[in-house]
Amino acid sequence: MSLMDDVNEYETWLRPRCAVVEKGLRKKHQRMADNAFEFFRATCFRFARTVADLVPDARGAPRVPSVGDAHIENWGTWRDAEGRLVWGVNDFDEAAVLPCTYDLLRLATSTRLAPGLPGTNKERTASILEGYRRGLRKPGPLFVDDEIPWMNTLVHQPATRQGAFRAELDAIEPAQPPPGLAGPLRALLPPETHDIRFGARQRGVGSLGRPRHVAMGVWRGGLVAREAKAQIPSAWDWALGVKGDEGLLLSMATGRFRAPDPFLTSRAGFLCRRLAPDSVKIDLAGEEALAYGPLLLAAMGADLAAIHVADGVDAETILGDLRGRPDTWLHEAAKTVGDAVKTDFQTWRAFQAGLDARIPERGKGLA
Repeated sequence: MSLMDDVNEYETWLRPRCAVVEKGLRKKHQRMADNAFEFFRATCFRFARTVADLVPDARGAPRVPSVGDAHIENWGTWRDAEGRLVWGVNDFDEAAVLPCTYDLLRLATSTRLAPGLPGTNKERTASILEGYRRGLRKPGPLFVDDEIPWMNTLVHQPATRQGAFRAELDAIEPAQPPPGLAGPLRALLPPETHDIRFGARQRGVGSLGRPRHVAMGVWRGGLVAREAKAQIPSAWDWALGVKGDEGLLLSMATGRFRAPDPFLTSRAGFLCRRLAPDSVKIDLAGEEALAYGPLLLAAMGADLAAIHVADGVDAETILGDLRGRPDTWLHEAAKTVGDAVKTDFQTWRAFQAGLDARIPERGKGLA
């Protein structure tokens, strides 16, 4: 199936499953033409459709509950029920039961495509696998202060962060949520929250086009906010022609080897979470993040392992599969996928350039 066919088919599949924000979808199309990494982030559905043909020997690995869209921008922080600062995967939109190799492969491919990461491609995949093996042997959540104290430099924002958070909320366009969502979203705010207002925004890359609604207000002198993002089936359901487990996303996010975000919940067909200055993604473009590149990638591998074995999958079975693969299998497989992504990206960029040439005003104000 061609790239253009897959884009059209996926978006046709998506529309009846949520009230697609066409402005956001157009912005996604433009972001897809920026660079190969942005294209890769935006097209998990294409990876899901093509990976089995591109890397057929990855299909036979043990099947596990998988993130489905494991890339380097899919990790961040939150506070658990004890107030501990936790770091890990914070987006399970594409959760599915898949060969364990697929999460590793998508993560490794993202490191090939992302600009500016330190080390060679072989060194990056080695870091991912080293952390993954460690996580299989000793799965558990990653607490910033205890398990990975070196990450303090990356996640503790400067004093101006609160001002930036306020500015981010102030920039959200006022909009009323759907009738069935307004009440549940308001109820997620603390009791006695006042000056409540609602808004809508578009965020991320792969999720551009999905409705996102925000409720925000003032509680005991400070800002509080909750976000609701339309919850739709995984892109793997589309790619594989199956109906996946609708509860898989939350069961993985709250799995036994995680210290889950207590604010993550589902309401009225939307996935809801707390917005706060300490619930953030790591900026991998910063100098500090680049300095910790190998440690970060190993931590990502360890976190994937903890997710994969949380549902009772035997870690030794996965380790045995890894031992049966050549030392360079992940490096070579990621190169194969990365080359295919670059070809798709060039096709998309040419298409988008032609579209922009035909419609000069297209996209103004969306960037």
